[in-house]
Amino acid sequence: MAKADYPYSHKVNGDRLGDQTKTIRVEPSEAELARIAKAYDVDGIESLVAELTLKPWRKDGVRVAGTLKADVRQICVVTLEPFVQSFSDEIDRTFEPVSSRPRRPRDLNDEGEIEIDLEGIDPPDVMLDGVLDLGALICEQLALNIDPFPRKPGAEFADRVEDAGDDGEGGEEKPSPFAALAKLKGEDDS
Repeated sequence: MAKADYPYSHKVNGDRLGDQTKTIRVEPSEAELARIAKAYDVDGIESLVAELTLKPWRKDGVRVAGTLKADVRQICVVTLEPFVQSFSDEIDRTFEPVSSRPRRPRDLNDEGEIEIDLEGIDPPDVMLDGVLDLGALICEQLALNIDPFPRKPGAEFADRVEDAGDDGEGGEEKPSPFAALAKLKGEDDS
């Protein structure tokens, strides 16, 4: 993970894991949930729980895998009413200590162009001083799941805007804007 400010932090010592597997349940407090909701511009977070398993990975790294479940309260873009969206997402990330030796990025070819393997696993994140921040990982995963244009189930936009001059007594319908474009195109072909 790149250095960034996250609204929530839950640090663990990855270098003390050794060859053991450890399961952790991370559940922010109400005050922490309010801080996360404010940071991600949502009406509120009713629940946020991550069940994570930490396993040794390669020589000194850690693999974090598990599930993130959340109930996020958002404002519907159609009705402007609050509603709760629930989701569950899988987390699978790897971390390794900062390497002191520089290395050539694996995604550059001989011409210096970037090659990305969409089916391959993501490169490992950095673990600083043997510490990894599960809170930052949870915040990143939550942000990926928040709908930027939330719509309450069943809420729909109106199909057409009524003409302000239409008295509703069977007057003429407005022509489609596409019909007007077709007419203009026909004049250009002449």
